Amino acid sequence: MPPVSRREMTAFGLGPLPGTDLASAADVVLSESPTPHIPQLPARGVGSDAVGRTAALLPLNLDIGPRSWRVTRRPQFATMRARDQFERDLDALEELWAGKITELKVQLVGPWTLAAQLEIGNGHRMITDRGATRDIADALLHGVEEHRGDVEKRFGVRTLLQLDEPMLGRVRRGAVTGATDYEEIPAVPDERVLDVLGRFGEHLLNSPEPLCGADWFTVDLAGALDLDALAGSLDRGARIAVPVMEPREVFRIFDRLQIDPAETAIDVYAEPGPTLVATAANYRAAAEMAEAISRDHL
Repeated sequence: MPPVSRREMTAFGLGPLPGTDLASAADVVLSESPTPHIPQLPARGVGSDAVGRTAALLPLNLDIGPRSWRVTRRPQFATMRARDQFERDLDALEELWAGKITELKVQLVGPWTLAAQLEIGNGHRMITDRGATRDIADALLHGVEEHRGDVEKRFGVRTLLQLDEPMLGRVRRGAVTGATDYEEIPAVPDERVLDVLGRFGEHLLNSPEPLCGADWFTVDLAGALDLDALAGSLDRGARIAVPVMEPREVFRIFDRLQIDPAETAIDVYAEPGPTLVATAANYRAAAEMAEAISRDHL
């Protein structure tokens, strides 16, 4: 994967927000986050979920199947509705944020989670077919390029890319369930995982199980960690994004890693709360933590 940018550390939300009011969500993102992002409002229903929003940008025909989104031969209403909703969201954000932002983070579901969740016509997951897995990565790469180009043209700013991979750990462990109890889906080696992700250039890899071979990734420093793998990534110059926690705890973990935090780019991410008010508080705490870390170790 290409070297990650050495931008100043920052804070941001990961994308999903509570509620259904885009204008209110956009206000929270703009007012409380140093690096704003396109809000996702999954409570609005089908097509507003992370997979549905990503599916809306793919040059594929998709529809809601019995278990997941499924590739179809012809355009379907669910996909067209998702595309229309995404377009209207961007129109609204363009008006709300005109001249107020200098960069913008976009979030889409990554190729491995898409391959593990989307189904081909026979009901099997795309990840069971190497050709289908390659096709979905190609389709996503096209969608990412088109989406970022559109956003950058609309807002006149550079974009940062976040790829959400909630199923990446299961993909790597061979724990993705098949269409039947008898279908086994083998583990995908990290080398192949990284090879596919590397096609997307610089991006934040957001996964509950950190992939320490990546160059910029979220990691919960308070959770169970492979400290040797994390130390190896940081030694190679990886950038990390950590959740809100006491800055002294960050420094304590770096002491255990025997790495100088001043030599590491550390961003802070905010989780959404149950309400927009709670979410705003989380975003504010993330911004304050990023400022504290920057002040204390740089």
